[in-house]
Amino acid sequence: MITYRQPIALDIPVLASYEKQLFPYSPWNTAQFKEEFAGIPTTRYMSVAEADNKIIGYCGVFVPAPGVEADILTVAVLPEYRRQGIAKEFMRQIEEWSKERGASAMMLEVEQTNESAIELYKSLGYMKISVRMDYYGPGKDAFVMRKDFA
Repeated sequence: MITYRQPIALDIPVLASYEKQLFPYSPWNTAQFKEEFAGIPTTRYMSVAEADNKIIGYCGVFVPAPGVEADILTVAVLPEYRRQGIAKEFMRQIEEWSKERGASAMMLEVEQTNESAIELYKSLGYMKISVRMDYYGPGKDAFVMRKDFA
């Protein structure tokens, strides 16, 4: 069974180790996670998914103020747990939280080769609006995708 909860400081070493595995080209380090945690719950929301008492994924979003767009910071799921609806649930959570904080839209970056994530985001109403060259490192471009709240 998959459960979701707010992360705690003791999760940071696990999350930082997953970053190295899932995003080897630009992983967040422990200090970056601590900085993001400092914004919870005023401007940032984070969630972790667990199965068998093990963190299997996490997400985060930043809403600087009401009336501006939310920036999805990360959506990450361990490979062996993908295609089980975890990322979709994370997106539901962060969109709901962002709407409650008055966000006008959602923005995210996704590596151009991450076809499954791109398809998920499209299915949720996100549209490609631009490309950020070398965003994830040399030769690793990102699509910028946006979803407006109407």
